[in-house]
Amino acid sequence: MTSVEEYRLLGFADVDREAAEAFVPDQAVVKELADQIRGAIGKLGKEPEFRMPEDPRNSIQAFLDTVPDIRRFHTERGIPDDISWATLADLGQQIKVNRRTHGDYGLETHWWMTIHWTGQIYALGRLQYLLHQVPEDKPVPGTEPGEWIIGVHIPETGPLTPELVDDSLQQAREFFPRYFPEYSVRTANLWSWLLDPYLLDNLPQDSNMVKFGRRFTPYGTPNDSQDSAIFFTFRTHGTDHLDELPQDTRLQRLVVGRIKDGGTWQSAYGYLEL
Repeated sequence: MTSVEEYRLLGFADVDREAAEAFVPDQAVVKELADQIRGAIGKLGKEPEFRMPEDPRNSIQAFLDTVPDIRRFHTERGIPDDISWATLADLGQQIKVNRRTHGDYGLETHWWMTIHWTGQIYALGRLQYLLHQVPEDKPVPGTEPGEWIIGVHIPETGPLTPELVDDSLQQAREFFPRYFPEYSVRTANLWSWLLDPYLLDNLPQDSNMVKFGRRFTPYGTPNDSQDSAIFFTFRTHGTDHLDELPQDTRLQRLVVGRIKDGGTWQSAYGYLEL
């Protein structure tokens, strides 16, 4: 049974806590995912490939049921409570995003949360960092296949000011050698539509977003990612209702304008040395 305090630490809004408490889960489905999570905790290197429930609300219940398991792993590693809970609180944040996007309780990104619950990603200040190995088919400049690196992820928790990013990167430089000393990391990489050269060239060069993107050295081949630009800017999917989307900020106007002009947003790769 999850307590009210645990729901708070997990980032749940009151309306989502009440919905979680009212939901009647499929216990067999929940147990299947919970068993997969428990069996994968601490097995680092690549993202888990679980059989996910058809109804993401059952996934939420499995995450709630296995909080003691992932918390135990964090404790055994010596990871401080504030970092542990900040990492797991992405569950509540993702549920809030789901409510904003779809208008109800759920978890569209339930697959994403599996990396939190297996001990692979950590929230360190403004950014999140995924400890993983460089795959042979997706090389990162200056690294070897199988080398351990950290992947940067950007939660929706406020502005990307240079000061906050600097602080987060410094935390990462200290965190991984201290709590995961057997996995030597010296490189961080990012795959995001925020690295689309069109975005970086067409927003004000002194904007937080551009300053953040310019930290990374581009590499590899970008992928078409139209929906990412729409979703992360407007929290909706598809391009059928562009005229209905708000146009209050320069970013919003840029995203819609490029699509209307026949352009395609892309997600690009970048890396930086820690």
